[in-house]
Amino acid sequence: MLKLVGIPAPEKRVDQYPHELSGGMRQRVMIAMALSCNPELLIADEPTTALDVTVQAQILEVMKELKEKFSTSIMMITHDLGVVAEMADSVIVMYAGTVVEYSDVKSLYKKPLHPYTEGLMNSLPKIDDPKDELTTIPGTVPSLYEMPKGCRFAPRCPYAQDVCRQETPELYEVDHRKVRCFLYTDKMGGREA
Repeated sequence: MLKLVGIPAPEKRVDQYPHELSGGMRQRVMIAMALSCNPELLIADEPTTALDVTVQAQILEVMKELKEKFSTSIMMITHDLGVVAEMADSVIVMYAGTVVEYSDVKSLYKKPLHPYTEGLMNSLPKIDDPKDELTTIPGTVPSLYEMPKGCRFAPRCPYAQDVCRQETPELYEVDHRKVRCFLYTDKMGGREA
Protein backbone atom coordinates (compact mmCIF):
# COMPACT_ATOMS: atom_id res chain seq x y z
CA MET A 1 0.00 0.00 0.00
CA LEU A 2 2.89 2.39 0.74
CA LYS A 3 4.16 1.83 -2.78
CA LEU A 4 0.71 2.72 -4.19
CA VAL A 5 0.71 6.11 -2.46
CA GLY A 6 4.15 6.93 -3.85
CA ILE A 7 6.41 6.47 -0.85
CA PRO A 8 9.98 5.81 -2.00
CA ALA A 9 11.65 2.70 -0.57
CA PRO A 10 8.48 1.51 1.22
CA GLU A 11 10.22 -1.59 2.62
CA LYS A 12 12.58 0.76 4.54
CA ARG A 13 9.95 3.37 5.49
CA VAL A 14 7.57 0.84 7.03
CA ASP A 15 9.90 0.45 10.03
CA GLN A 16 10.50 4.18 10.54
CA TYR A 17 8.87 6.36 13.20
CA PRO A 18 6.58 9.25 12.19
CA HIS A 19 9.18 11.87 13.22
CA GLU A 20 11.56 10.34 10.67
CA LEU A 21 9.15 11.08 7.79
CA SER A 22 8.41 14.39 6.08
CA GLY A 23 4.95 15.94 6.33
CA GLY A 24 4.12 14.77 2.82
CA MET A 25 5.19 11.21 3.63
CA ARG A 26 3.10 11.21 6.81
CA GLN A 27 0.08 12.31 4.76
CA ARG A 28 0.73 9.51 2.27
CA VAL A 29 0.97 6.97 5.09
CA MET A 30 -2.37 8.18 6.49
CA ILE A 31 -3.97 7.83 3.05
CA ALA A 32 -2.51 4.32 2.71
CA MET A 33 -3.84 3.35 6.14
CA ALA A 34 -7.29 4.70 5.32
CA LEU A 35 -7.42 2.89 1.97
CA SER A 36 -6.10 -0.41 3.35
CA CYS A 37 -9.67 -1.30 4.40
CA ASN A 38 -10.94 -0.63 0.85
CA PRO A 39 -13.59 1.88 2.02
CA GLU A 40 -16.42 3.09 -0.19
CA LEU A 41 -15.96 6.58 1.29
CA LEU A 42 -12.73 8.24 2.38
CA ILE A 43 -13.22 11.27 4.64
CA ALA A 44 -10.23 13.59 4.27
CA ASP A 45 -10.26 16.43 6.82
CA GLU A 46 -7.80 19.15 5.72
CA PRO A 47 -5.49 16.60 4.05
CA THR A 48 -3.10 19.22 2.67
CA THR A 49 -2.81 21.57 5.67
CA ALA A 50 0.76 22.60 6.50
CA LEU A 51 2.16 21.18 3.26
CA ASP A 52 4.02 23.29 0.74
CA VAL A 53 2.28 23.74 -2.63
CA THR A 54 4.43 21.17 -4.43
CA VAL A 55 3.75 18.43 -1.88
CA GLN A 56 0.11 19.52 -1.71
CA ALA A 57 -0.23 19.01 -5.48
CA GLN A 58 1.40 15.57 -5.19
CA ILE A 59 -0.95 14.50 -2.38
CA LEU A 60 -4.01 15.64 -4.35
CA GLU A 61 -2.78 13.76 -7.40
CA VAL A 62 -2.26 10.59 -5.32
CA MET A 63 -5.79 10.94 -3.93
CA LYS A 64 -7.25 11.32 -7.44
CA GLU A 65 -5.38 8.28 -8.73
CA LEU A 66 -6.40 6.12 -5.77
CA LYS A 67 -10.00 7.30 -6.02
CA GLU A 68 -10.10 5.94 -9.58
CA LYS A 69 -8.13 2.77 -8.83
CA PHE A 70 -10.23 1.75 -5.80
CA SER A 71 -13.57 3.31 -6.90
CA THR A 72 -13.65 5.20 -3.63
CA SER A 73 -15.61 8.39 -3.07
CA ILE A 74 -13.79 11.16 -1.23
CA MET A 75 -15.44 13.62 1.13
CA MET A 76 -12.96 16.44 1.52
CA ILE A 77 -13.28 18.91 4.37
CA THR A 78 -11.21 22.00 3.67
CA HIS A 79 -10.99 25.77 3.89
CA ASP A 80 -8.81 25.87 0.76
CA LEU A 81 -10.91 26.96 -2.21
CA GLY A 82 -8.10 25.96 -4.57
CA VAL A 83 -8.32 22.38 -3.31
CA VAL A 84 -12.10 22.50 -3.73
CA ALA A 85 -11.75 23.62 -7.35
CA GLU A 86 -9.17 20.90 -8.02
CA MET A 87 -10.86 17.96 -6.33
CA ALA A 88 -14.61 18.43 -5.95
CA ASP A 89 -17.55 17.53 -8.14
CA SER A 90 -20.13 18.75 -5.61
CA VAL A 91 -19.61 21.31 -2.83
CA ILE A 92 -21.36 22.06 0.44
CA VAL A 93 -20.51 25.47 1.88
CA MET A 94 -21.06 25.84 5.61
CA TYR A 95 -21.20 28.91 7.81
CA ALA A 96 -21.32 28.75 11.62
CA GLY A 97 -22.14 25.02 11.54
CA THR A 98 -24.97 25.34 9.02
CA VAL A 99 -25.13 24.36 5.35
CA VAL A 100 -25.70 27.58 3.39
CA GLU A 101 -25.16 26.33 -0.16
CA TYR A 102 -25.02 23.03 -2.04
CA SER A 103 -23.89 23.08 -5.66
CA ASP A 104 -21.87 21.43 -8.36
CA VAL A 105 -18.37 22.91 -8.33
CA LYS A 106 -18.56 24.63 -11.74
CA SER A 107 -21.80 26.46 -10.94
CA LEU A 108 -20.47 27.48 -7.52
CA TYR A 109 -17.38 29.13 -9.00
CA LYS A 110 -19.29 30.63 -11.92
CA LYS A 111 -22.06 32.19 -9.79
CA PRO A 112 -22.17 31.63 -6.03
CA LEU A 113 -25.70 31.96 -4.67
CA HIS A 114 -25.29 32.58 -0.94
CA PRO A 115 -23.83 35.93 0.17
CA TYR A 116 -21.24 34.11 2.31
CA THR A 117 -20.07 32.04 -0.66
CA GLU A 118 -20.01 35.20 -2.74
CA GLY A 119 -17.84 36.85 -0.07
CA LEU A 120 -15.46 33.88 -0.03
CA MET A 121 -15.08 33.97 -3.81
CA ASN A 122 -14.56 37.75 -3.81
CA SER A 123 -11.82 37.40 -1.21
CA LEU A 124 -9.68 35.26 -3.52
CA PRO A 125 -6.78 37.19 -5.05
CA LYS A 126 -6.96 37.44 -8.84
CA ILE A 127 -3.88 37.58 -11.04
CA ASP A 128 -5.62 39.70 -13.68
CA ASP A 129 -6.97 42.18 -11.09
CA PRO A 130 -4.17 43.09 -8.67
CA LYS A 131 -5.27 45.11 -5.63
CA ASP A 132 -3.43 46.76 -2.78
CA GLU A 133 -5.80 45.12 -0.31
CA LEU A 134 -7.75 41.87 -0.47
CA THR A 135 -11.52 41.96 -0.19
CA THR A 136 -12.77 40.74 3.19
CA ILE A 137 -16.11 39.81 4.71
CA PRO A 138 -16.86 42.43 7.41
CA GLY A 139 -17.58 41.38 10.97
CA THR A 140 -16.74 38.16 12.77
CA VAL A 141 -18.09 34.62 12.92
CA PRO A 142 -20.62 34.36 15.78
CA SER A 143 -19.84 32.44 18.94
CA LEU A 144 -21.40 28.99 19.00
CA TYR A 145 -22.86 29.97 22.39
CA GLU A 146 -24.50 33.15 21.06
CA MET A 147 -25.87 32.48 17.61
CA PRO A 148 -27.85 35.37 16.16
CA LYS A 149 -31.59 35.03 15.75
CA GLY A 150 -32.61 34.30 12.17
CA CYS A 151 -29.96 33.72 9.51
CA ARG A 152 -26.56 33.14 11.11
CA PHE A 153 -24.87 35.20 8.40
CA ALA A 154 -27.28 38.18 8.66
CA PRO A 155 -25.01 40.35 10.89
CA ARG A 156 -22.30 40.22 8.17
CA CYS A 157 -24.50 40.10 5.08
CA PRO A 158 -24.63 43.11 2.72
CA TYR A 159 -28.16 42.09 1.60
CA ALA A 160 -29.69 41.38 5.04
CA GLN A 161 -33.17 42.71 5.76
CA ASP A 162 -35.52 42.41 8.73
CA VAL A 163 -36.75 38.95 7.72
CA CYS A 164 -33.14 37.69 7.78
CA ARG A 165 -32.68 38.89 11.36
CA GLN A 166 -35.96 37.34 12.55
CA GLU A 167 -36.42 34.04 10.70
CA THR A 168 -34.10 31.19 9.79
CA PRO A 169 -34.27 30.42 6.07
CA GLU A 170 -34.78 26.89 4.79
CA LEU A 171 -32.63 25.34 2.08
CA TYR A 172 -34.35 26.49 -1.09
CA GLU A 173 -33.86 24.82 -4.48
CA VAL A 174 -32.60 27.24 -7.13
CA ASP A 175 -31.59 25.92 -10.57
CA HIS A 176 -30.81 22.36 -9.32
CA ARG A 177 -28.77 23.83 -6.47
CA LYS A 178 -29.69 24.58 -2.87
CA VAL A 179 -29.21 27.78 -0.93
CA ARG A 180 -30.23 28.87 2.58
CA CYS A 181 -31.13 32.48 1.83
CA PHE A 182 -34.29 34.58 1.64
CA LEU A 183 -32.88 36.40 -1.41
CA TYR A 184 -34.34 33.63 -3.56
CA THR A 185 -37.85 33.79 -2.09
CA ASP A 186 -40.81 36.10 -2.34
CA LYS A 187 -39.95 37.42 1.14
CA MET A 188 -37.23 39.56 -0.44
CA GLY A 189 -38.45 39.91 -3.98
CA GLY A 190 -36.71 36.81 -5.39
CA ARG A 191 -33.18 37.19 -6.76
CA GLU A 192 -32.15 35.73 -10.12
CA ALA A 193 -29.79 32.77 -9.88
